[in-house]
Amino acid sequence: MTIGQWYNEAHRALRTASTAMGRSRALAAADINAAVIARSAIYTQLARATALLVGGSPAAEAPDRARATAILARHGQSLTQLYVGLQAAAVVERQFPASPATAVAGPARSLRRAVDAVGVIGDILASHVPPGQTPRTPEGLAVRAGGGVQSGLADIARLTSAAIMIDIALPGWLDQRRGHLTEIYRPAAEAARWTANSRLSAVARELIALGRGQPRLHGLDVARPPLNPAPPVSTADDAVAAVSAARTWMWQNPSELTSVHLQLGTQLGLAVHVLSSTGDPTMIGGWRQAAIAAADLRATSPVGPARDTAAELTEVLRWLRSIGKGNHGEPAGRHLQQVSRLNSELPIMAATLHKGLSAALQRRDLFVKDEGVLQRPAGSLVFRAAERWRPAMRDDDVVQDLVRALVQGQDADSRSEHRSPSSRAFPLPPRPRTPVSGAHWAGFDPPSGPAVRRSR
Repeated sequence: MTIGQWYNEAHRALRTASTAMGRSRALAAADINAAVIARSAIYTQLARATALLVGGSPAAEAPDRARATAILARHGQSLTQLYVGLQAAAVVERQFPASPATAVAGPARSLRRAVDAVGVIGDILASHVPPGQTPRTPEGLAVRAGGGVQSGLADIARLTSAAIMIDIALPGWLDQRRGHLTEIYRPAAEAARWTANSRLSAVARELIALGRGQPRLHGLDVARPPLNPAPPVSTADDAVAAVSAARTWMWQNPSELTSVHLQLGTQLGLAVHVLSSTGDPTMIGGWRQAAIAAADLRATSPVGPARDTAAELTEVLRWLRSIGKGNHGEPAGRHLQQVSRLNSELPIMAATLHKGLSAALQRRDLFVKDEGVLQRPAGSLVFRAAERWRPAMRDDDVVQDLVRALVQGQDADSRSEHRSPSSRAFPLPPRPRTPVSGAHWAGFDPPSGPAVRRSR
């Protein structure tokens, strides 16, 4: 499931809990304990997601409520105010015993679902932008460059507004008209009243307004490794997950890419553009040129995770080919909308293959066919042409053709009018001008002009 799906799950759960609190009163102690614990956990998880989005804590330390009130009263610091407000809202001046899941019902159960959903959002972000580390994926690079961050903060602000509705209802829900219970849960009620009466809701509205019309992160999913065996692909969701896993591994391990990955990746780009209803003839030609050039390269066979990555791409290609032929007599056009979802993966795939190509050339692990030589076997009067291979060089025609096509795949797709929200959130990742994981991009820009095979 993607961040967008988990966001919707969290929002539904918070609204359900808020509605339930307004219609009833708390009864069992287990439900009350679970609800107040989950309420704090929601704010903690929202603060964690905020820090992951922006690359670190927006505030030096977690202030008490008095200090948080002063910070929330400022103007022009909405990000810091959101983070400080979330941290302060999570604080309850008493620890309540945890309740087993089987004993929890009503609003508390919905609040626990919301905590789990927001926690998964944070886990997905952490798989791309781990705290204190460099981004692990192309999406992570784009997020660190600002792609989708504003809309992500707006989503967190919307969930914050929904959580504040819980705090508005919580004191009344806790009111048992019993002296000892009122005193036991007074710290929870005070925390809820502080949040409901603070400027946190106004800060959330400011961030929601700033995020309107911005590229969204809803298509972001966890960065999983390639699996062995490769899962079967039968839907567009399966295909997107497989392609994402494959090119994420290739991005993280450019030194292990082989000609097989270049061939499968370029064939994938060609197949998607040919089958997609938004296929651009120019882009079809570019990916076709890339596939032709990659087919002329050879390398050692992939092993381990590299082999698993190739298997994931092979399975996606099998699914695409079955769609192109039509399954059970169905028209191929019925699946075009599904296939077009893969378009958003292609710019990053092209950038990943470009990076891997550079690394393979540096370690001299790609080979091209050399000029043949005539050899006469012993005892024969007939000369035969012997096939010879040599390490590929940057100035080889086939390498230059592949470079041009991959650069076209990055740049043209990133400007397409038919980009999906994910594609707009993740534009072309920054091209490093310094060595990255052994891959030098400097001096690797292709010459200008059409991608025409030059004669020797």
